[in-house]
Amino acid sequence: LQQWRIKPGGTEGYRTAEITVGGVDCDAISSKTMEAREVPGLYFIGEVLDVTGWLGGYNLQWAWSSGWCAGQDV
Repeated sequence: LQQWRIKPGGTEGYRTAEITVGGVDCDAISSKTMEAREVPGLYFIGEVLDVTGWLGGYNLQWAWSSGWCAGQDV
């Protein structure tokens, strides 16, 4: 399977777009600064974290808000 090439043929657009689940455990970061507890100076924001906002713009708002928090700390 390592040499198996897949080329997407397109999408159905944002109208039917979904999200994925999983990511960096939120217990591993500060909820105020988004900084990793174990590695000072390392920040995680948006969908890289294990936060799931189903549909309706929740993931976009989470990306903006978590990015703002990290930016304020940096």
